Amino acid sequence: RLPPGRGGMAGGGRPVRTCLLLGAAGGGKSLLGRRLPQLSAGVGAAELGEPPATQPTVGTDLTDLRLPRRVTVRELGGCMGPVWPSYYGECSALLFVIDASNPTQVSSSCVQLLSVLAAPQLAAVPVLLLFNKIDLPCYMSLVEMKSLFRMQDIVSCATQPITMLETSARDGTGLADVLQWLRATLGDP
Repeated sequence: RLPPGRGGMAGGGRPVRTCLLLGAAGGGKSLLGRRLPQLSAGVGAAELGEPPATQPTVGTDLTDLRLPRRVTVRELGGCMGPVWPSYYGECSALLFVIDASNPTQVSSSCVQLLSVLAAPQLAAVPVLLLFNKIDLPCYMSLVEMKSLFRMQDIVSCATQPITMLETSARDGTGLADVLQWLRATLGDP
């Protein structure tokens, strides 16, 4: 594992691109981080099988994807919010996970998101907002989440491009779209 700001080199001397995976604790970042390599290796969402057990991430967790260029996804634990900025300098793309089934977490997730979007190092970094856990019966729809977050206001004020998707890291819904976004954003031109 490399400390913040110390990106590695891919074959041919190209720097490895880093995608940060951020969001409040319990949003599903760890499961998402485990599912993406399976899907990038050609496993379909229907063949993902039972989700593996996960524990809250304390510190960071690294996952490499081939898109076909190598990309490192660096998950930062939700409890690490105060130190997230020390990782922004190496970031080429950002996945921000929000638990769409947890209405009590919406306001804190919104505050975290606004703080991340305001960071000068991330001013031009593409952002993918993932409204996760849509497999649960109590989830809020994309329309409801956009309204609660006032996404129209956030997008109009943000300097970075923002894309939104509904996902379920548990059953794989939307994860192919996440990979497609990562390929389009971080893949070779």
